This record gives sequence, structure tokens and C-alpha cells, in this order.
Amino acid sequence: MFSKKLGYALAAVMLFLTVVAFIMGRPPHRDERIYPIVREASPFTVEQSLGGLKIRRKDDPEFKEEPDAVNFYHRLQALERQWAQKHLRLEGMTLTILDRNGTISKRVPLRNDKEKRFVEEYYGVKAR
Repeated sequence: MFSKKLGYALAAVMLFLTVVAFIMGRPPHRDERIYPIVREASPFTVEQSLGGLKIRRKDDPEFKEEPDAVNFYHRLQALERQWAQKHLRLEGMTLTILDRNGTISKRVPLRNDKEKRFVEEYYGVKAR
């Protein structure tokens, strides 16, 4: 009924699509030192359930997003960027984290340009 060539072609297409989905769904690079510090102040948490990963807010129990696997990390980054515009300040080589009231919660000295570049690229915060 089907030839072996057709079976191999279908297998190759499936493998190709799997690799492309894997590459597109990869999370963006996160700095090992800075990201965990900022994540403590961030209102977003990631929960794992039977249906996949969910993004929730610590301060709003009604907020819940369930993006598909390919777009999950990109959506999380977009939400974190939106939050960072109001709550992160980059002043020279110091990252200032503000709480909900706009008061200083924490100051983090950045060790090198790589960490500064991460804050600018990942969170979209520009130095003042």
C-alpha cells in the first residue's frame, strides 16, 4: 500500500518538526546570579499541572495563563518585562528593585558588563 520511501519521508518530516519546535520553545538565556535575585521580587510563579505549565501571580489569585509549550517562556519573559518597567531601575552598575509602593526593596551591585547586558536585554531596562 505505502512504499518504504513514503514512511521514511514522513518520519524525517516529523523529526524535523520536533527539532524546530524544541528550538523555538527553548527558554531565553538567564543570568545565573541576577535572575534568581529578581525572581524573588517578581510576582510571577510557574506551576506545573497535568495540562502543562501555568503562569500565576503571587498577588492576584485570579490571574492564570496557560500558554502553549512553544510560547510559554516567551510569554513569561513578556510578563516579566512588563513588570520590570515599573519595578526595576538600572543606575550605572547597580540594579535597584522596587516594591509595589515604589520604595526600594533591594539594591544589587552588578559585577560585570555581562550582567548589565542581561538586565538590559532580558528585562528591557535601560541604564540611567
